[in-house]
Amino acid sequence: MKIESTALGTQIGDPESYIRFPLGIPGFEQSQTFQLFHQEAGNVVGYLQSLDNPDLTLSVFSPESLSIFYEFTLNDEEQALLKLERGEDAALLLVAYRQGGGEGNGETGQASRINANVMAPLVINFQTRLGLQKVLYRTERRITIHAS
Repeated sequence: MKIESTALGTQIGDPESYIRFPLGIPGFEQSQTFQLFHQEAGNVVGYLQSLDNPDLTLSVFSPESLSIFYEFTLNDEEQALLKLERGEDAALLLVAYRQGGGEGNGETGQASRINANVMAPLVINFQTRLGLQKVLYRTERRITIHAS
């Protein structure tokens, strides 16, 4: 199936591999169905393209690629939403975003920076193709960063 994307152009998607976020992603609640793309082999960045909005493409990557590891618990509602029976069926992705504007930030002349939302990873059950964004609060998060 053809998927139109403003950022990626026309792509071929596989309905069997679509990822559905039943609650949407905070800030993008109207978009619930996505396709995950990797542009180049070996590239740690992927693209989560909304099938509901061709203008919505999220850059995502595995936290492990930056030696970031999480330990948190999903509540019963979250586990039910994902239809998650085993923790090993879940994968985490972080959403990257650009802070600042374009090539340079007008007044300061500083280049924009790429950041990641480490406080709200995407949790995806790749068995059921269901996902959610888990907002972590101070009392429930444990994030470990291993130095290389």
